[in-house]
Amino acid sequence: MYQPGRMDTQRALIRDYGNHVARFDTIACYLARWQPPALLLWGRHDAFFDIAEVLSWIEALPRMEAHIFDAGHFLIETHAAEAASLSADFIRNTESKAKLGDRQR
Repeated sequence: MYQPGRMDTQRALIRDYGNHVARFDTIACYLARWQPPALLLWGRHDAFFDIAEVLSWIEALPRMEAHIFDAGHFLIETHAAEAASLSADFIRNTESKAKLGDRQR
């Protein structure tokens, strides 16, 4: 957050949050229809996102890979190695499945 422009970016996101929330139904419909590959990394002590919201994403994307950490909102800062490893694995697996699907067509 100490890098130039980072606070301005955060303020812009917060100002626009109402527009994002207003699109939740549209986002949920997209996810339900297309079922894109998804990875969820969540800290169970997150003060901003309740477990009910996390569970709703899991319900919307039943194939989603979900990992719940003993962490807070900033789990990337407290669990960077684990999050990076899971993210890299997810990307590799998703790319492999996409290539396999291309070959089967």
